[in-house]
Amino acid sequence: MRYFLLLLFLSACATRAVIESRSTVIKQAESKNLPIRSIEEDNARFNAYQDDQINRLINLIKQRSGSGSGDASYRIGPGDSIRISVFDVPELNLEMPVRQTGEIELPLVGMVQVVGKSESELLAELTRKLSAFVRNPQVSLSVASYGSQKVAVVGAVSKPGSYPLRKSSNSILELLAEAGGVGDKAGSHILIVPGELSGLGDLNNAEARARLALTGTVNPNTQSGIEIPIDKVLGTGGGIPVEIPMRPGDMVVVPEGGKVMIEGEIEKPGPYDVSRQMTLLGALASAGGITYSADIEEVELIRDVGESEPLRFIVDLKQIAYGAQTDIRVRSGDVIRVPTHGSRRLGEDTYKTITGILNFGVGGTVNVAK
Repeated sequence: MRYFLLLLFLSACATRAVIESRSTVIKQAESKNLPIRSIEEDNARFNAYQDDQINRLINLIKQRSGSGSGDASYRIGPGDSIRISVFDVPELNLEMPVRQTGEIELPLVGMVQVVGKSESELLAELTRKLSAFVRNPQVSLSVASYGSQKVAVVGAVSKPGSYPLRKSSNSILELLAEAGGVGDKAGSHILIVPGELSGLGDLNNAEARARLALTGTVNPNTQSGIEIPIDKVLGTGGGIPVEIPMRPGDMVVVPEGGKVMIEGEIEKPGPYDVSRQMTLLGALASAGGITYSADIEEVELIRDVGESEPLRFIVDLKQIAYGAQTDIRVRSGDVIRVPTHGSRRLGEDTYKTITGILNFGVGGTVNVAK
């Protein structure tokens, strides 16, 4: 019986792998010729990546402000819709799509080639042609919708596909609505890949568009994308939605939530589903909370962002619990490591404080990172 109990004990120890302290991790890095960083350096590198995403998004919005699809330089393409009206000629007040041949058909004047022309150029041509039938025609013309200028919306949305931009309706929120909204399985972030980097910016890129039509994906270069917390886009995090103007060839990728791996001094190590607003504390709560042997001052979050080595962020759970350190929102593919303290076990008061907060859940008193 004693032998059986000993086997059970050893099996439990093997199941919950001991996660070594920071000093051991540093030794392992030395043996593999990896960069050795302090906790402050690792955290600064993690925060720099987050700040870079914000700055790239702000710069993108700034560049696109006031340069909408309907500017004077826009060239009409197949699939666009043209709105025309002629004063005192009701039969010429109409809206029509541009055919794939590049033409529109009008009463009186017949077929008119419009592809490649700007609004002002087409207006001058139609005015000239109508002058043969209408004295001093007063013509107004505009592009009603941009069927030739599309944005791909793929991933965890109800209707993934390619959607045309429309006049006065070019924000990411409006395009997500056209795609049927964000699905229940969506993760915590949205990825925007600008048109010049997505492979769809070139309207003649038949291969990329065929792949999108057949598979719903175009394999974007995620390192070129800009990550945005999904609640910042939807306005579900307590603030107003961020306004992001979209342009032809842009891609909006809504990744599924996926899983986060939790290991070390945790009651139930293993993979856990990631909800939209799950934070590190929330993930630990899902895994049953920490053990007495946990080193709560050096809990590590590891995130692969496609660089040569993953990002690392080291937190003190007690500092997070008391609001002195910011909690971190987790996402699919993250690994959370709760190390084993080499010389002591948690005091009962500290253990009860941390586990009490984990059992209660993450509420409004805990700051959530970007």
